[in-house]
Amino acid sequence: MELVVHIQSRESLAVVQEQGAEAVAVRLPRNPEGRDWSELADWRARARKHGLKFYLVWDGLLKEGDLAGVAARLASVARLDSDGVQLRDLGLVQEVQREYPQIPLISAGNWGAYNSPAVRLAELLGFTRVVLEGGVSLKDLALMRRQTAMPLMVTLPPFCRGYPSLCLLEEYTGGSCEACCLSRLENFTSRDLMEALEMFSGLNQLGVEAVQIRGELFAPGSLGQVIRMFKSVAEASPIERPQVVGAVKEVLAAFGEGLVGLKPSAKNFDNLSHVPERLHPRRSAWRFEFPGRNRIWLEARDYADALALSREWREPLLIALTPDTYAKFLPDHRRWGPRRLIWRLPPAIRESTLAFYQKALETLGQGGYYRFVAGDWGAVALIRDIGGQVYGDQTLGVRNSWAVKAARSLKVTRVCLPPGQPAERQEELLKAAPTGSFWSYLYRMTPLALCPKKVPGVPPRENLGWFSGDGGAILGYKTPQDFRGRGPWFREQGIFPLIVSLPRRSMPRGQLPDWLKPCARTARVRK
Repeated sequence: MELVVHIQSRESLAVVQEQGAEAVAVRLPRNPEGRDWSELADWRARARKHGLKFYLVWDGLLKEGDLAGVAARLASVARLDSDGVQLRDLGLVQEVQREYPQIPLISAGNWGAYNSPAVRLAELLGFTRVVLEGGVSLKDLALMRRQTAMPLMVTLPPFCRGYPSLCLLEEYTGGSCEACCLSRLENFTSRDLMEALEMFSGLNQLGVEAVQIRGELFAPGSLGQVIRMFKSVAEASPIERPQVVGAVKEVLAAFGEGLVGLKPSAKNFDNLSHVPERLHPRRSAWRFEFPGRNRIWLEARDYADALALSREWREPLLIALTPDTYAKFLPDHRRWGPRRLIWRLPPAIRESTLAFYQKALETLGQGGYYRFVAGDWGAVALIRDIGGQVYGDQTLGVRNSWAVKAARSLKVTRVCLPPGQPAERQEELLKAAPTGSFWSYLYRMTPLALCPKKVPGVPPRENLGWFSGDGGAILGYKTPQDFRGRGPWFREQGIFPLIVSLPRRSMPRGQLPDWLKPCARTARVRK
């Protein structure tokens, strides 16, 4: 197994050289300057001199305005001659393949691969390795390994306790996307390190090709000891490994918290207490104008809610595809038509639950249901398999016209308008992308992050809270996004559908918001 250490300093690089890890990974600065490229070239030379592989991490999303500077940055990346570049932005992936096909591409952890269909899609995109980060269990990894031979790299300890590809904190709050994770890391303990080592032991048994250690969690004085622990587990035979893990536990108990004494600053987490005014415009005296038939989709909370709403709402209804909603729908399927129901797939489908979604989608496709909302690339892959239309959510990470075109090549019909951007940036993207590329939310309670369970050490601020949903805990706003005032602009730009999302609303089930009731009556008259 290849042991890759994520480093941030020369001191860390020297420690990795001394301890005999196989590779280092370095994050590309957000706005690299000349001295940054010189420093990276020096690190790469030092790594090669000591027989270490050198990986570059460029896992950010590009805005439309960033594209003009990509050519020069890519030329500098190519000159580094790294052993692989970890990428997330779909448009950037295709640009690298076109201009520099010799660069090995690795899907970044926040690209979002949580099941084997996503891994196979990554292979189709030209990735040579897939980084898995976040809520992926050993059980799911074992099942994934049976379904694909693609080389995998798992990040330990997981920097994000949730699903990094689904995090919208940076874009909605304007702060660092790592602020939430850094807040948790203030409570990082030897117990967290022990959990990572135990998982590492299991990964050795599964035959995972590489593990990436988040070296920035540890001071240089502690990093060497941590690397030795991982190597001792990796080098032990399967019979000896439990004893080695037990010995490591004793070492951790002896060192106490001194080994994980680095406490990153979480001051940027204060950004999460601020909600930009543009996301929550004040109510005014304007009257909402119904934008036309089939342009508004209403998202119900569950099947019972959808059934009750259907008595008054004649436009399409959106509902989450879960074992519960599907079981209630099947005996009742004659009540519905394929144009009346749109299904939303979970944003992170575990491999252990994959069989249900594959069978459900196959059955729905045979029944004529063809429109689905996908929040990650695994869901996109599943919908592609049945020939359905994909409406990609904001969490797909499509933020520029290159990525829009790449998504369309993967059969994504439309993508959600990017979040947290001023109108002028959105118009810039709309002009550059093909007509009819986007849909948008009109009203919803915005989920900012999804985790398997509530994350300790991330205290909600006044306008944030933890909620249940999508098979886990959601960190989100308590107040809704309300874009009704932009309805005319949406119509002018050809943005549809517009989704009104009712989940987490406190109003009774089956009851339409007052401002939508005239729309329902108008729809009945037209019909």
